[in-house]
Amino acid sequence: MQLADHILFFLLGILLPAVLFFSASKRRHEDSSRWSSKMKIALYYGNGALLWGLTAMIIIVWYFSGRPMVDLGLGWGDFPYDLGAVMVLSAFIGLYLLDVYLEAGSSDRREATRREFHRMGFLPANSREFLHFLFLAVTAGVCEEVIYRGFMISYLTEVLGPSPLGQVSALVIPAVAFGLGHFYQGGRAVMKIVLMAILFGFFFMKSWTLWPLMLLHTAVDVLGGVLSWSLLGREE
Repeated sequence: MQLADHILFFLLGILLPAVLFFSASKRRHEDSSRWSSKMKIALYYGNGALLWGLTAMIIIVWYFSGRPMVDLGLGWGDFPYDLGAVMVLSAFIGLYLLDVYLEAGSSDRREATRREFHRMGFLPANSREFLHFLFLAVTAGVCEEVIYRGFMISYLTEVLGPSPLGQVSALVIPAVAFGLGHFYQGGRAVMKIVLMAILFGFFFMKSWTLWPLMLLHTAVDVLGGVLSWSLLGREE
């Protein structure tokens, strides 16, 4: 374990979630109508560039420390994958589809979800915004998995050791950091995001591959963008 690893963990696991949490807390009561289409698109590319930059830092540190990329999860892992891990990921898909139904399964639910999307302000409301949003969705699907699963779980597993408490901590700490980074979506959403992160983390710890998680994470974000476009597009 090198000094660069400790610095990266401090930046990504402590400082960044804290900054995102407190900035989101300040913005929660701002007027969502201030978000013009130009501002939304700038946010998509700005946040995407930040995520790619952070991911590049991790890969550079990993490479120059002489560690193989498969140890970061950028391989196909222990195939065939652990049955329990596959079942956990399947359970997530089922829970996610249930959550989509609960958010959009009736006119009342769709209206409540539309109001929540409108409150956040930055989600896509038309086809042009959605096409730009796809860049952020793919970026988050790839980069957040490298940051919060690949790097942070690997780091904590090595630091905390193989004990049951160490393994649980290596699973939960990145999930909480990931959730705090999404506080702008509201407390209820953060709870769901933390649960998602725990399930994804469990799969990673059992399989040591990020590719299925990247694909699934990207699909979730893209579907969220489609839902936002569908609901907010009615206001256009």
